[in-house]
Amino acid sequence: MAGSASNPAGSPRPIRFVSSEPDDAREFIGRMYDSHLRVGDAVNGGMWVGFDRLEFGDVNLSAVRIAADLDFRMEGGDQVLIATVKAGRVAYARGRDSARYGPGDTYIGSRAEVRWDARLHGPDLDVVGLPEALLHEVAGTAPDRPGGRWRPRSWEPLPGCAGQWHATARYVRELLEQPHTATEPLILGAAVRMLAATALTIFPGDVPAGPSAGDRRDAHPATLRRAIAFIEANPDVDLGVADIARAAAVTVRALRLAFRRHLDTTPLAYLHRVRLDKAREDLRRATDGDDGTVTSIANRWGFADPSRFAERYRDEYGEAPGRTLRD
Repeated sequence: MAGSASNPAGSPRPIRFVSSEPDDAREFIGRMYDSHLRVGDAVNGGMWVGFDRLEFGDVNLSAVRIAADLDFRMEGGDQVLIATVKAGRVAYARGRDSARYGPGDTYIGSRAEVRWDARLHGPDLDVVGLPEALLHEVAGTAPDRPGGRWRPRSWEPLPGCAGQWHATARYVRELLEQPHTATEPLILGAAVRMLAATALTIFPGDVPAGPSAGDRRDAHPATLRRAIAFIEANPDVDLGVADIARAAAVTVRALRLAFRRHLDTTPLAYLHRVRLDKAREDLRRATDGDDGTVTSIANRWGFADPSRFAERYRDEYGEAPGRTLRD
């Protein structure tokens, strides 16, 4: 992501590890979690670990299976880990707080500035790692400003919202695994930001909710012109709203307010419209030997769902994308 916090590079990288050697397993798990994990002896002596991870830049999605009872301590790093228990049990102590989780539970398993002591009882976990910087980028907050650091109000998601997290994580993992989308940076960059946005929605934090007086002053037409010029010069680059705000020399909140005030839209909606126009240009230019299928062109411009792309295309241009391709 050019200039963005998550900084993914290249295609998703799979990592698989299976071992029944306790020393190897402890070393591997500690390395995967940036050496902040200090694993003690397995309570019952033996250990079996199966680990399946997809990494895309600083974002990772892991399936972790441990056939043992295990104690560990984690010093909060710069990643927020969100875990879902599929089998087994997990007991946490966070300072004066404690919690127990079982099958079906979703919870925040680590974040910055917090030390965690835990005991895992034969866990089978899905774990998503998101850099805290990505969460701030998507939220439009600044951790170096007073009151700007994201701190969730609860370690568990809002009531009834865990299913939303599971569906989003599953969708993003499928995009990372599919050959026709795993090489498309516009699709993958949008996917990890969607994952971060979902995390912010179901684990709301105590951060300023609206634009400041300075943001309102900065939401003027000159800001809009700078942002539009940047978007139209870089439609093929994986951009987030924070990248556009930096180019316009304003905060994310000021940028969003400028687009809402003067165009009644959002920066990303404007970006998607520009990319839709680029997809139309490619469809018009495509020939039989260009690998110019509707799906490949849609993917190139960041549209992962062919049916939704076709629907939006018809709404915008009054014809199906396949018709444009044939004419």
